[in-house]
Amino acid sequence: MKNLFVLLSALAIAPVYAAEAVPSQSAPAPAATTQAPAPAKPAGSVARAQFTNAVQDREPTDKVTNLTNDKTQIYFFTEIKDAANHKITHRWEHDGKVMSEVSFDVGSDRWRVFSSKTLDPSWTGEWKVSVVDETGGTLGASTFSYEAPKAAAPATAPAQPAAPAAPAAPSSMNMR
Repeated sequence: MKNLFVLLSALAIAPVYAAEAVPSQSAPAPAATTQAPAPAKPAGSVARAQFTNAVQDREPTDKVTNLTNDKTQIYFFTEIKDAANHKITHRWEHDGKVMSEVSFDVGSDRWRVFSSKTLDPSWTGEWKVSVVDETGGTLGASTFSYEAPKAAAPATAPAQPAAPAAPAAPSSMNMR
C-alpha cells in the first residue's frame, strides 16, 4: 500500500513537471505590424457648386463660366451635405497660384455658403475654386475663364446702291 501511495503521488506530480519541461507546441505570437492609418474620410460632400454674379436669399442668381474683365466681382456658391461641425474652405486659384482662402464653419447637415473675389482686370486666364475639408482633402472644384471682352466684329460693308433704273419704255402718246 505504501508503494501504491508513492506511485500515485509520483503520477500526480509528474504532469506538473512535464508541463514545465515541455516547450509549448502552439504557434508563436504574430509579430506586431505597423499599418498605415486609413485615409481620413472626407467630411461631407458638395451637392452644388457654381460661380455667379450675385447671391440672393442664399441662392445663386445665375451661372457664370466666362467673365469679361470689365466686371471685377464674382461669387462662388456651394451647398455642402453631411459636414455638420466641420470646417470647409474655398481656395481661390489663378493659373495655379493660390490667391485667397475663405473658411467656413458648417452648422448643419445641409449648409449653403458663398465667398466672393474682387478681380483685377489684368488677372485674365483660368480661375479655379476648390472646396477643401479640414484635413486638406478636396471635396470638389470648379473653374471659370476671366478674359478681355472680344473686339466687336467689323460692321458689314454698306449695301451697294441699286443699279440705275432702266430708261422708261417709250410711251404710245407723242407729245409735241
